[in-house]
Amino acid sequence: MGGQVVDEVNAIPEQPVLGMYMRYRREILGLTQEEAARRMYVSVSLYRKLENGERVLSGARLEDWCAAVGAPIWMLEKMVSLAMPKISTLARGAWPPRLRKEDLDHLNALPFPAYFHRFPEYEVLAANPAANAAMPWLAPAAPDAERPVNVIEQMMTVPEAREVLVNWDTIVHRLLFSLRILSPGVVAPERLAQIIETCSAHPEFERMWNTPVDEDLYNDSAIQVRIPGTGELITQTMRVYNVYHPSVASYQLFMLTPRAPGTPTVDPFVVT
Repeated sequence: MGGQVVDEVNAIPEQPVLGMYMRYRREILGLTQEEAARRMYVSVSLYRKLENGERVLSGARLEDWCAAVGAPIWMLEKMVSLAMPKISTLARGAWPPRLRKEDLDHLNALPFPAYFHRFPEYEVLAANPAANAAMPWLAPAAPDAERPVNVIEQMMTVPEAREVLVNWDTIVHRLLFSLRILSPGVVAPERLAQIIETCSAHPEFERMWNTPVDEDLYNDSAIQVRIPGTGELITQTMRVYNVYHPSVASYQLFMLTPRAPGTPTVDPFVVT
């Protein structure tokens, strides 16, 4: 019995799934297999086998692939984790979203601002009362709306966003960087085009879209908020969680919580 279980586990088709992700990214970036192979410094024959899942994509090959598609090496784990559980659900951009009632109950029970987002395009799928009170301009769209409210679009088109968020530039730059690097092969091309078109009217868009983000800036978890009316400044910690139990969901939990004074902006791991 034990041997049968091991065989079943070993049969999980991780390599073919990752190969599918490679193909989707390559095609949306407008690259041929020959061009992708040349950028990875491998033969076209080998590249085709990697895309087809016929050859194992080693760690070194993954790094070469990141370089080939213009993604920083330190985002490798994020890109692979994004691809693996979701690549078979290409309808995940459908609107309105399918949300579990128990997940909504969980969201609404949280005392601090919290959302369900679709990642990496940052569509707002649901928000709890605390979130709607704190940032009403990020409230989710009605189910009969043509398309969902998008965090990046709202950040770049709603003047209140820049007034309330003190470190607006850092937040939006990080969001656009994630969209540019992680969306090919994951976000529906037509939806990606809509988001880019909406945001491109902002005078800061071109700079943020074309400027890379370093690892510390990407991992900066501090959100600085100016309270309307009083002008009081508060700092919150941003956290994003993936749902793995009771089952994998195609949306992430985004939450803001009070940040203790003196907590570093990029907080390293501390052994206690």
